[in-house]
Amino acid sequence: MPAKNNKKPAKKPAVTAKKKAPAPAKKSVAQKKWGPALVAAKTYKVYIESCAFFPMNSSDGYVDHFQDGRHAAVAGRSLAAPVMIPVKAKLKSISIHYTNTTQNTPIAFFLRKHADRHSPSGEIEMSFINLPPATLPPDNYLTVTDSSFPDGNIIQDKFLHYLEVSGTGDFGAAGRITVRGMSLLYTY
Repeated sequence: MPAKNNKKPAKKPAVTAKKKAPAPAKKSVAQKKWGPALVAAKTYKVYIESCAFFPMNSSDGYVDHFQDGRHAAVAGRSLAAPVMIPVKAKLKSISIHYTNTTQNTPIAFFLRKHADRHSPSGEIEMSFINLPPATLPPDNYLTVTDSSFPDGNIIQDKFLHYLEVSGTGDFGAAGRITVRGMSLLYTY
């Protein structure tokens, strides 16, 4: 009988995994929360020329004096122009460019009417602006600026805005009142 081999089979050496270098510690970074971007409002200036102004009553007609402006053909009548400005814009000022060589002080009205319903008085008035007479060499070109409006100067939704200049016309020897245009300054 063959002799018994009491030897235990040799163990294979254990394979050890290579130790990895420790991972660098993670830096603590505050999480950024994403939301609507806060963008600084930009300031815009818009000029509206006198050719945008038309009589409140078409039968009144108008006379255009090019650089000197426009007036109603029937003396003492109004001219009006739309004011197009974005909803939620903050209106900083309206400037009216005009001539007035009479002794009268007509009024310009910055008005609005509701797009969907009748607007009662008190809701439509945005501003009343006096246009005093003056002579200013060399051309008698005048400008009046207004900067106080309702609703914190913010343009509200659902309203149609316009500017009406009353009392324009050629009064002969008594002088002439013309609208040369307007300019708007707003942020949006």
